[in-house]
Amino acid sequence: MNSLKKKVLAASLTAAISIPSLASAAVPPQESLVSLRTLGEQAGATVTWDQQTRTATVTLDGTIITVAQNSDYITVNGEKVPLPQKSQIIEDRLMVPPSVLHERLTNKKEQPKEENKNEKAATAFIESMQKGQFDKAVDTFSADLLKVMDAERMKKYWSALPEQLNAGPLKEIGTAKTQSENAVHITVEVPLVFEKATVPFTIKLDKQGKINDFLLSLMPPAQQVAEEPTYSKNDAYTEKEVIVGDGAFALSGTLTMPKGEGPFPAIVLVQGSGSLDQDETTFALKPFRDLAHGLASQNIAVLRYNKRTFEHTAKTMFDPRHTVDKETTDDALHAVDLLANTKGIDTNRIYVLGHSQGGMMLPRILDKGADKPIAGGISMAGPAHTLPDIMLDQFDYLASLGQLPKDQLETLKKQIELLKDPNFSGENPPKEFDMGQPAFWDSIRNIEAAKMAKDQTKPLLILQGERDYQVKADTEYTTWKEELVKRDNVTYKLYPKLNHFFTEGEGKISKPEEYMTPANVPAYVINDIAAWINTTKK
Repeated sequence: MNSLKKKVLAASLTAAISIPSLASAAVPPQESLVSLRTLGEQAGATVTWDQQTRTATVTLDGTIITVAQNSDYITVNGEKVPLPQKSQIIEDRLMVPPSVLHERLTNKKEQPKEENKNEKAATAFIESMQKGQFDKAVDTFSADLLKVMDAERMKKYWSALPEQLNAGPLKEIGTAKTQSENAVHITVEVPLVFEKATVPFTIKLDKQGKINDFLLSLMPPAQQVAEEPTYSKNDAYTEKEVIVGDGAFALSGTLTMPKGEGPFPAIVLVQGSGSLDQDETTFALKPFRDLAHGLASQNIAVLRYNKRTFEHTAKTMFDPRHTVDKETTDDALHAVDLLANTKGIDTNRIYVLGHSQGGMMLPRILDKGADKPIAGGISMAGPAHTLPDIMLDQFDYLASLGQLPKDQLETLKKQIELLKDPNFSGENPPKEFDMGQPAFWDSIRNIEAAKMAKDQTKPLLILQGERDYQVKADTEYTTWKEELVKRDNVTYKLYPKLNHFFTEGEGKISKPEEYMTPANVPAYVINDIAAWINTTKK
């Protein structure tokens, strides 16, 4: 791995727990693979398999689709259509990225004119800014985006980009391309070609065609992403898109529901810090997809959703009153409400699972959601101590690996000292403070999760990877056990081989580059969570 990639990786992984509102951390999510047969049959199509050619044929209302094993395209009535990921055989089932097939089978594909309209709107927005026409640029904004971003702020943001990126002047605006569409946004990506680098600018339009959010995507996507885990039984569950919450910060999510009558126990998945999609995609890893599909294969429903800082990056980044409750707690409780009103869910067995920052916020979620039907909580690598203390440990470790220069280390430590000052104020931060939104940091800096959980009564499952360098087992896991020693309804699991994202590796402590290797959450973690839920009493 070259030195530039190591620096980018180190910085981004620091962001993964310690820079919660970093807009540049988001990349468009890669689709999870699904069973072609399940997808076809749900649409009412006939699906056949030719063992000799290793090719599936899907027939519906005069449309004939063929999909070969390990192919990067399908044919629709003889015409090749590219796939965003290759088809794969997993446990004797042909697995495919669902969007292209779904569009052909349900006639939901947008017409070219509509796609062009969104792409033209995104391009026109950028062209207006490049011409200095910022009033015209913000005329395309939704009412919600206008609440935090006006023409003058947009001018400052745009004008500062070349210097911040250290990429030279903008030379060209690339061709806009629609990346995805969910229940909340249509996402269009426009490459910005600077003198020294090309950077994707992501624009999110609402269903009325107004620009509702945007972000600059600095983190490169992994060359490979973990495949669907082998323990996922795709024919054992269904998935449907849902909307978590409403209004300006509605979130697109997925409810993974076991097949059968139910009622089923259910889990809400709450991400760590940073700008994370519903799979908690981090380089080559998709831990929340693994959890959702693994648990649903064991008759446990799972609700996951795009984090607020992913779905609404600009609106959170430029909100001077953004807090950790807005970012994490409130949306988790909206998700609980959705499950509680979903047919087939056992409302006496709804659990909240938080990873990293989500695990740290678990006691707060349980406290603020005391009037909601939450049966208990699961913390995966949740810090027991305050976030500033955790960050100091991370910085020192990255510096020891040569992935954080000494001058940057000293600068970051000075910022942490400001945060640890009892007199720090989000409303009137020190002029030297330069770590983003002061109100957010003021809302999270003193949270000590283990102490908060001391007097709570809901059952807890505390999971920790022993090789985790971001939330260290020898300080955080042990502190959970010490603080909750008098509680008799807390279960602990320490996994010797696992890192922060609960994938296996070698060596005593994991390294950042480990997250670039595709891997799944092991089956034994899924089994432990399922067993705990099935044996825990509220």
